[in-house]
Amino acid sequence: MDAAQPTLPALAPNRPTSPARTDRARDTRRLVIYFVVLLLVYAVGFALKPTLGFSTAVVLIMFAPAIAALAVRFLGPGVLWWGRPSWWILAGLLPVAVVLLVLLAAAGLGWIDFYPDLLKSALLLAPVNLVGSMVLAFGEELGWRGFLWPQLRVRMSFVAASAVMAVIWLAYHVPVVLSGDYGALSGLPAFTVALVGFVLFVGVITERARSLWPSVLAHGAWNTLAANGFAAAAGSGFVGEGLVGEFGWLNAVAMLALGAGATWWHLAGGRGAVLPRVPTTT
Repeated sequence: MDAAQPTLPALAPNRPTSPARTDRARDTRRLVIYFVVLLLVYAVGFALKPTLGFSTAVVLIMFAPAIAALAVRFLGPGVLWWGRPSWWILAGLLPVAVVLLVLLAAAGLGWIDFYPDLLKSALLLAPVNLVGSMVLAFGEELGWRGFLWPQLRVRMSFVAASAVMAVIWLAYHVPVVLSGDYGALSGLPAFTVALVGFVLFVGVITERARSLWPSVLAHGAWNTLAANGFAAAAGSGFVGEGLVGEFGWLNAVAMLALGAGATWWHLAGGRGAVLPRVPTTT
């Protein structure tokens, strides 16, 4: 693909696509369907927390973006970015690799305690835990990267689309943080920084891979290791206030650095302009 002429992902064999599914005039309708269904499913999941418990209700909350995307697929009607697994999927492991290196460096400087036995256990259990995490991550990524990201990118630059996505994704997380069920309010600034870096990074690998699957692996691996396994290995719980964990500054700085670096590389290759609209299949 010519770096100077970015295109939307080629997602499937060349099957015919109905003009109704790619007609830009219907995009407002698709966005309305998406956000209405997203908010309704999210609200139902949130309302059921006292009855089902957070662990069960969060499944519905995490699948709200996917349910909304599928509603657009059939009611819009619209197309979704799927793509095929490729070697690019391995890029999804970079966030947790960078976070691990930062944590090891912090331990070497005496900033945190990092227990080798606990780290070994976290890594050994990671393949099993990753399966469930990727299923839940798919519930979000089909909506974020499978539908919303391409809708933003045919309208605005990579940086602008990332900014909008970051605001929406943060708004999606804030209610459960404020409710006390997820993370800690004191760690929200660090979480926000990490989220911005993550949005930048997965935006790059989604466009480079022409697929949503690297973002699914990146999201699942982050939840498995960066948010939980590494925090436990540092003697910290899930919340990880301060330096360690998903709401810790070490994760935040590492993720922002990776996201900024990936974005610089992406834009240097001429990939930051608004993407042209071309017929796609789903």
